[in-house]
Amino acid sequence: WEKGLMHEGIYVLPYCYRCETTMANYELEYGEETDPSIFVKFRLHDRDNEFLIIWTTTPWTLVANMGVMAHPTFAYVKVRVDNEIWYLAKERLDHLMNLLGKSATVLEEIPGRKINEWEYEHPFQDRIKKKAARKVVLSDEYVMLEEGSGFVHTAPGHGIEDFIIGRRYEIEAFCPVDSTGNYTGEAGEMFAGKNVREANPMIIELLRENGSLVYEERLKHRYPHCWRCKTPLIFITTKQWFISVSKIKERMMAEIDKTEWHPDFARERFKEFVSNAPDWCISRQRYWGIPLPIWRCGKKECGKIKVIGSKDEIPKVKELHRPYIDEVELGCECGGSMKRIPDVLDVWFDSGNAIWASLDNGERKRYGEVADLIIEGQDQIRGWFYSLLGSGLVRNDGTPYRRLLMHGFFVDEHGEKMSKSLGNFVPLEDIIEKYGADTFRMWGLSSTIWDELKFSWDDMKKCSSDLNIALNLTVFLERFYPKKRIGEAELDEADKWVISRLNNTIKEYRQAFENTEPNKGIKAMRTFITEDFSRFYMKIAKDRIAKGNNPEGALYTIYTVLLKSLVMLAPVSPFISEYLYLRFFSAHEKEESLSLVGMVRGEEGRINNVAEKQMDVIKEITSSALLARQSAAIKTRWPIRTLYIESKSHEIMDAVRAFGKILNMMVNAKDVAVVEEMPGGKFSSCDFSNGKVHIDMKIDEELYEEGMMSEVKRRVQNLRKTENLLEKDAISIYIDAEKEIEAIVRKNEDALMKGVNAKKIEFKGVENMKEDEIDGREVKLAIKRVK
Repeated sequence: WEKGLMHEGIYVLPYCYRCETTMANYELEYGEETDPSIFVKFRLHDRDNEFLIIWTTTPWTLVANMGVMAHPTFAYVKVRVDNEIWYLAKERLDHLMNLLGKSATVLEEIPGRKINEWEYEHPFQDRIKKKAARKVVLSDEYVMLEEGSGFVHTAPGHGIEDFIIGRRYEIEAFCPVDSTGNYTGEAGEMFAGKNVREANPMIIELLRENGSLVYEERLKHRYPHCWRCKTPLIFITTKQWFISVSKIKERMMAEIDKTEWHPDFARERFKEFVSNAPDWCISRQRYWGIPLPIWRCGKKECGKIKVIGSKDEIPKVKELHRPYIDEVELGCECGGSMKRIPDVLDVWFDSGNAIWASLDNGERKRYGEVADLIIEGQDQIRGWFYSLLGSGLVRNDGTPYRRLLMHGFFVDEHGEKMSKSLGNFVPLEDIIEKYGADTFRMWGLSSTIWDELKFSWDDMKKCSSDLNIALNLTVFLERFYPKKRIGEAELDEADKWVISRLNNTIKEYRQAFENTEPNKGIKAMRTFITEDFSRFYMKIAKDRIAKGNNPEGALYTIYTVLLKSLVMLAPVSPFISEYLYLRFFSAHEKEESLSLVGMVRGEEGRINNVAEKQMDVIKEITSSALLARQSAAIKTRWPIRTLYIESKSHEIMDAVRAFGKILNMMVNAKDVAVVEEMPGGKFSSCDFSNGKVHIDMKIDEELYEEGMMSEVKRRVQNLRKTENLLEKDAISIYIDAEKEIEAIVRKNEDALMKGVNAKKIEFKGVENMKEDEIDGREVKLAIKRVK
């Protein structure tokens, strides 16, 4: 008010007659509505049987018709239809004739500018009170050829564009509608007291009876509704209080470019909205809300206004809300009494002050009144983003946020809005009950933030599976990690590689969050945990731990990598990450909660990009080798003598030299050789990016025995799992098999017992033996826990 940016005025605004209040543009909620679509004849004044053809989807506004808009440069035609002369846009003639199933004879083509100021008669002037010299006016911004007739019915009291044109041509904004959405007596006796939308059928019937109705159908279109009660809105002329956005619009547009927008296209969308935004209506006709602090003198000859900026400026009052604030009267300079106007503030004005509203003076000095980051949905282009910008400029002459992140909406798998009526609505409760809040959060944050979030049960299941990996890794540590924390350990090359991958992932994760693209960081974290750590490294680590090959290094690595992974997981899935920390890690760490550990940082000294690239090569070769095994029908548990890698690449040679042992273990090969030309023999082959892998298909006696023992061992381990036995639980094994298999097992008896923690093996049949088949031969197995 003191800056000259607030005023009282008359304007056409969206209005909810159920809530009996106006709406700001950004409060509008658009939805599908089926309305009448009618073409109507307006008889030209002093012309025999000649008519303008107009089109409208709001027949109720015809009561307040005060003009017709035409486009100055469009071509219009004068046509004969039956025994009448009609005028309409040339490009809309065929459309209308197709609707009517009639033909028209074109008599003349007329430019729109020559139709200016043609006078016409209201189609039911005899039923309304309002008399006026109605005529055609020109508008090049509000007349379109995509629909209608090229002539636009104009009711300045019931349309924003109509109001603007009415002001331009000094046409009265006639609005015979009251606050309940009913016609007033000004509308005429026939309409007085009737709800405007309910009057549509009556008006259409009246037009039909007097011969003015050309065509009628129903049209499904997007229409604004009240965001509270969902009632279809009407547009009426009301007296309201406004922030003069028109005076600060240039500064608003300039400030938009000073903000960091994510995504960048949101900036352009916001600019478009702000550039077309009218003055901000901040008053509402409701009982509950923040009372507008405006007092007006009751003397008509005075009418002085006083705007209060603090409760210290008014007498002490029980409460600053209604009805108590309405009891406060102020003295006027004229000697009269000033009373508060009854309106309350638009709730979006509250939101526009959200950044500083709750701060005391000390907090304002400490934190300032500019937010680092604002996060909201794409609908807030018309809402919170706008109200914050407007309020910030009025209060502090600047944008009250540095960065802005706009997110998409939760939709069905086809990208359609969820709706119970369409049967595609998925209640959040159902998702939480099935998979939990952590899974839902991970799923949502794994998608590009500003895209529509397409729901998928399969994707939800995948997220749940990823979280279960963290649980399984923790269970593994519970079973194998020593009671005392491993402070330092000698690390193998595989340990160093996965720690390098961890630190690069942390860097990528942090950078993604700093760039306001958390989805990229979360995807990097998930890929690392599931692919690099769980599926690849853990296979190496488990083999080492089982064989006693530097188990301390492997367990140190698993502990370190999992703990830091949980820290990254915490902002995304806080419940399971905290649960796993308390379940296992808190006994070894000083912090009581994972939230107190602090966000991890990438350690440059532990990153080896060369080793990571070499391991990528090993992974690719492994995948191709496994495909070659599959083609040859050689199971992974059965060893092969040699894996040949045919390649002339030095990168391949360096990678195999660095990680050859890991490659041998992953493909279960006794030896690996990089060759430029293949030796003779029987091979199964598969290509990869820098060459070809060849699997030696010859299985000698040694390989056969080792393969058979792997199969037996696997089946014993499955029996242990079925009996819910731990690694420390010793067992006895009972085997009933043909002589050759028995001979192989006897030969490798010690190795088998060590591998499955067995105290003895007996070759005899017992009760409840598990029947199985190995290489086409029947084997019966049973185990018994040794107490």
